[in-house]
Amino acid sequence: MLTAIGIDSDPTLVHFVQAALNERAGLTLLNLRAAVEGEWRLPLGSGEPAEFTFGGEHVSLAPGDAIYCRLIDLSPVLPERETRRRWRSLIGGLAAWLEQSEGVVVNRPGHAADNSAKPLHEAWLRQQGFAVPASLTSSNATLLAAFAGDGPTIVKSVQGIRADTRAVTPADFTGFVAARGPVHLQRRVIGRDLRLHVVGNEVHGESIESDAVDYRTASARFRRFEVPADLADLTVRATRAAGLIFAGWDFKLDDEGRFWCLEANPMPGYDGYDTRANGAISRSLVERLKSRR
Repeated sequence: MLTAIGIDSDPTLVHFVQAALNERAGLTLLNLRAAVEGEWRLPLGSGEPAEFTFGGEHVSLAPGDAIYCRLIDLSPVLPERETRRRWRSLIGGLAAWLEQSEGVVVNRPGHAADNSAKPLHEAWLRQQGFAVPASLTSSNATLLAAFAGDGPTIVKSVQGIRADTRAVTPADFTGFVAARGPVHLQRRVIGRDLRLHVVGNEVHGESIESDAVDYRTASARFRRFEVPADLADLTVRATRAAGLIFAGWDFKLDDEGRFWCLEANPMPGYDGYDTRANGAISRSLVERLKSRR
């Protein structure tokens, strides 16, 4: 029996659940939106199961269970103080329980936390052997303008919060106030976007061609990408080094054939890529969970 944990409005979780059912995998769903209204017990360090009771249902998670989880905390967007407190308590307790669980967890919430701080994340990517575009994180308008003036430049979220990437020039920092920073700039790489999804030792690749700086904001052309063996091996090793089973890797392939690593996402929203891959990513996830290793 597999377990999926998340909220029912998350399209990626819904996609995984449907895919698991299509594969005839026995599946239990723990909907956090319902569970937060009930009672839960999350014993740590004892090898005991986690218990959830809500809406007339009871869900039990054994320490050896195979679990696909997308822990999304809704407390920042909720108005009621008590409801926010319950969400924080549930997500924090469940994250701690999943960290000490003995089963297969895709992915344990405490791993690859450096992704939420892009300068740290990029340093880690370089340590793993990837080519990473030059970048600057600063609140100094002079430094930011100088970096943008040295070549094509994009601005990205400095945190792990999803945000559209866009091009910037030195003029964008005229009148910039330090209190609005820090800003994370990165040298723009001209070329095709690549998305690689690593599941254990398997790598699924897709090539994306778009005229936009951020292909997610405009029309794009997608096609299957045969990942070179050396790049596949490197992403598999780095995914494992991050303590992950599943990761979404973003690359740029420039005109000279060099692969530039932009990011490794520890909780990838993979549903659109999987649909275009005819469910191959989900099948890898289900098989990995069913193997319980």
